Amino acid sequence: MNEEIKKICRVETSEDVLIKYSTDASIFKVHPSAVAYPKNVDELKKLVVYARGAIDTPHLTLSPRGAGTCMSGGSLTEGVMVDMKEGFTGIGQVDVEKRHVWVDSGVYYRDLEKASLTHGLLFPPYTSSKDLCCIGGMVGNNASGEKSLRYGATINSVSALKMVCSDGEEYLFSELTESELEAKKAQGDFEGDVYKKLHTLIVENFDLITQSRPRVRKNAAGYGLWNVWDAERKTFNVAKLMVGSQGTLGIITSILLDLVPAPKYTKMVVVPISNLTELAAGVKEILAHSPEGLETYDSHTYDLAKQYLPKEAGYAERAEGMSLVLFGQFAEDTQEHTDSKALECTEDLQKKGFKAVLIDDDNEQEAHWAIRRASYGLLKDHAPAGFLAVPFIEDTIVPIEHYGEFLEKLERILEDYKMTYTFAGHIGDGSIRLIPLIEWNKGDETTHHIFDLAQRTYELVIEFKGSISVDHNDGIIRTPYLYLQYSSEMLALFTQVKNIFDSQGMFNPGKKTLGTIEYAKAHVK
Repeated sequence: MNEEIKKICRVETSEDVLIKYSTDASIFKVHPSAVAYPKNVDELKKLVVYARGAIDTPHLTLSPRGAGTCMSGGSLTEGVMVDMKEGFTGIGQVDVEKRHVWVDSGVYYRDLEKASLTHGLLFPPYTSSKDLCCIGGMVGNNASGEKSLRYGATINSVSALKMVCSDGEEYLFSELTESELEAKKAQGDFEGDVYKKLHTLIVENFDLITQSRPRVRKNAAGYGLWNVWDAERKTFNVAKLMVGSQGTLGIITSILLDLVPAPKYTKMVVVPISNLTELAAGVKEILAHSPEGLETYDSHTYDLAKQYLPKEAGYAERAEGMSLVLFGQFAEDTQEHTDSKALECTEDLQKKGFKAVLIDDDNEQEAHWAIRRASYGLLKDHAPAGFLAVPFIEDTIVPIEHYGEFLEKLERILEDYKMTYTFAGHIGDGSIRLIPLIEWNKGDETTHHIFDLAQRTYELVIEFKGSISVDHNDGIIRTPYLYLQYSSEMLALFTQVKNIFDSQGMFNPGKKTLGTIEYAKAHVK
């Protein structure tokens, strides 16, 4: 590593540091060549300029990293990893009237939550890892969680953002009117060129882009070109493209987040499901009553909870012997309204033969949430000797009407591998979180099973017109499979987008474009 880079900001190259940053929550291990810690925008801009000028130097690419909780290998790189947690930790003043706040990309969600809750507000697309993840990672992956049924994914709560682009300058990307867009295009500089090329790409390929949009509630596969131009409102917002771009188009420095009132009143309806054929109808009925959230966990998760979360499992004993449990949470402006909606939902479910229960016990309500949130952790932390909980098919989504049939076919595929697994998910969105246990001492055979199962699972997802990535993004694991979801013409547009913003391939290479199965297999840890 050239010593010149160390004059720009703190850069570490010791073996201990490189090993620490070589993994995340995914199945991969990739050693970076260095880790940079810019302490402000000025240092980050200089770092980008340096990398651009030294593009012929091996491994002088830049990949931003937050808390390292990504399950797709999103920030892992052989180049320079850029740790955003030290220099980008500012939380602006919460605008209570407009319900938004500027937040730096290295801010932990837990710190934002503390600040926003003092005003009775929340950033709603938080994930199960909300105590661990950073805002920049949430934006890069288009994260979502238990409140996304009502409030959508991260993209629905991002109004604008600032990003250092490949020319080494920081730009504000926000919603533009047609006249403002034309003014940007006429600038004659890097920013103007980006707007001109991107606008042309979208206009000339509008039908293809519109037709290629996944018909599911959430998606993080590919670049969300369909989110940039609002044909009805005649607005153009590049920030919407950056959400979910996984650090491949530039390095995001700060984000304008939309906030919502924190719920004061909640009520839960629990529906034990004994047969997967009942699932779609149960989900559809609960959704008809507009819950704030609709979640599920399976019998494998409950069996683990009985061993390791016995108190919670005791309160949630109606899950005993069931294939899975559905639970919908209602949250309205008053307790009376909340209770009324939950009761109506319960009664309508019962009329259709479901053993729905309105939960009055706060302990049971919290128990179901605790078990659902702990699903992955239970399998990961208590795997038998020689086995690992391996996330690689955990981020799929299919339309709700196909959910039960999809799961039945997926379980038949899993039987071929004789795997134990847990299943949980944001089922109201059609999102599936399936984590298999893999025997980890079989070398090439283990790797073969992983990628064989991934191929078959993703093909099944596309058969049901779903998406292979909900909010964990493409990263190393799913980028090579994007061809299953998108046409060659659409993949070519993704390459053009990458070139518009990053013609030298400087930012987080191998994600979204140019990722290969061979590379992924070679870096399974």
